[in-house]
Amino acid sequence: MLKGQLKPPRPPGNPGEFDYPAYLANRDIYYTLTVKQDHDLKLISRESGVLKIIDSFRAKGEKLIQQTLPPHEAAILSGMLLGTREGINEEQYSDFQKTGIVHLFSVSGLHVGFLLLLITWITSLLNMRDRSRFITGVAVLLVYGTMVAWPECVIRAVLMGILGLLAYYSGRENSMMNALAISGLVIILINPNSLFNISFQLTMLATWGLVYLFPLMRKKLPWHGKVWDLILLPISAELAVLPLIAYYFNIITPVSIITNVLVSYLSGAVVILGFVALFLAVFVPVLAAVILYPAGMMVEIIIYIVKITIQIPGGFIWVATPPVILIALYYAGLQLGIYTLGKTELRRWSAPAFILMGAFFVAIFIPGSFYHKGYLEASFIDVGQGDAILLKTPQGKFILVDGGGSQFYDAGSRTILPYLHRRGIRELCMLINTHPDNDHLGGLQTVAAEMGAEYMGLPGNVYNCPEYKTLKDIAAQQNIKLMPLLAGQTINIEEGLEIKVLHPGKEVIDPDNFNNDSVVLRMRYGDFSLLLTGDIGKEAMEAIMKRYALDRTTVVKIPHHGSKTSLLAAFYQATQAHYGIISVGSNNLFGHPHPGVLDMLNKAQIKTLRTDQLGAITVMSNGRNLRINAMRD
Repeated sequence: MLKGQLKPPRPPGNPGEFDYPAYLANRDIYYTLTVKQDHDLKLISRESGVLKIIDSFRAKGEKLIQQTLPPHEAAILSGMLLGTREGINEEQYSDFQKTGIVHLFSVSGLHVGFLLLLITWITSLLNMRDRSRFITGVAVLLVYGTMVAWPECVIRAVLMGILGLLAYYSGRENSMMNALAISGLVIILINPNSLFNISFQLTMLATWGLVYLFPLMRKKLPWHGKVWDLILLPISAELAVLPLIAYYFNIITPVSIITNVLVSYLSGAVVILGFVALFLAVFVPVLAAVILYPAGMMVEIIIYIVKITIQIPGGFIWVATPPVILIALYYAGLQLGIYTLGKTELRRWSAPAFILMGAFFVAIFIPGSFYHKGYLEASFIDVGQGDAILLKTPQGKFILVDGGGSQFYDAGSRTILPYLHRRGIRELCMLINTHPDNDHLGGLQTVAAEMGAEYMGLPGNVYNCPEYKTLKDIAAQQNIKLMPLLAGQTINIEEGLEIKVLHPGKEVIDPDNFNNDSVVLRMRYGDFSLLLTGDIGKEAMEAIMKRYALDRTTVVKIPHHGSKTSLLAAFYQATQAHYGIISVGSNNLFGHPHPGVLDMLNKAQIKTLRTDQLGAITVMSNGRNLRINAMRD
């Protein structure tokens, strides 16, 4: 029994962000329930029958793995056997993704294939009849699928496994392509929305690469042998899924050819040993624990291979999100190219095939700086209750002002880096932190560590505060040049773009509150101007007005998420802004933006745009005209 608040899930706030409502809708879920108190959650009944037995079986196996192996080995082994991510270090998971072997944590055909191999070997040792071997194999596959909750990739693999067993023990030809088609059709009949799920698309295409592309390439290419087959297998799978990986994850991993060759047998051994241990954990836990030790050693070897291969230059490349039409052209070119392999009479079609595939690669490798030349762009990224503003200069240099931050999640890895990758942004000219509060600083540290930058600007009057130690250490590791920023300075990025620092002064306004020491930047490009204000309050606003005569401003970022501390009518009257942008989290605990601030902005005829309502907001100007786009408008 549940008692809580029922709400529709929040739509994505930034372009390319994971669409959680669509993900849930594909599973016929349209509302989420928030439970605030423990007593609002009551267990009415437990699982019974076969499900209870299978759940107990899994629980005992997981417990033994956790008790026997070190935490990092246990987490990775559980991920490889059961598809869980609990306990896997985020950085380590990212390294597996960058080296192209993150599929080890997705229970799929690899796992089912090794499980079938194990069951076939055991039943042959027991000298069982074909019918008994078939029934045993099917039963084990069904139990395993139930144990991992039947994701689409497991349904596909189990169905293909059952069809393969049926063909083998009945003496018929095993057509892998037919089995793939039948399994895909069954999944869609069970849930038509599966067609739009990432896991379904990837498992179908990866398997297509292995059962269709691999045999064709193996037959038509002049090289033969087991070593060549070992290399050709990951190439076939990579060619099949590459466009979808680029589309959904904005990465391609050439090094995956090497890593998959190196870990293929290791991962197979780990999975087989893990399956044996899972079975024995219920009956002979001591023996199961003994078997887990070599599995853990092999996990360590896999981790070591990842650490080495991730350092290979060009091993992974972040790419822009490709248009769907170019994905279609890629597959058309791939099919045409494979069809013409080894056929001299069709050689003339090789060039069109390469052109079609080449158009896809050109699109994903075009840098983000190529687009919108001559426009100054400011993108207020939706990071919830925090600030993160990406600036693009007219000549295509990128500056990130603040990076959001939260105690509940890393805004840098979850929001900002995916946003940058989607746009094909692979380098930053400058990072600026307005002040060292976590909702502005946290995500910036992640971005600095992952992407680096040429320069980093910090408020000069609190430059030596201890909160900056981690960021400064990252800057030293990444060879980022540090710049203390104080009022009166000009940041010279390129000709025609003026960036002035209006705040802070040399003196600290409030030693116990960094807000009033925020860096305030004024940008001017032609007739367009932008004022970025950090989290300053009335004291800082008054100091800026005493120091400068504020000119008319096109767009102003409302300070401190529209809190009451930013309520100073004279400041906004001086700017005569047309638009005010508030970066704020939905349903935040602070009551931001304050009704008094909204009322004051309305009276000043400043049109207010909010990230909690509109998602990411992008302002663009060529110095004469203004364009504003919002994620949800």
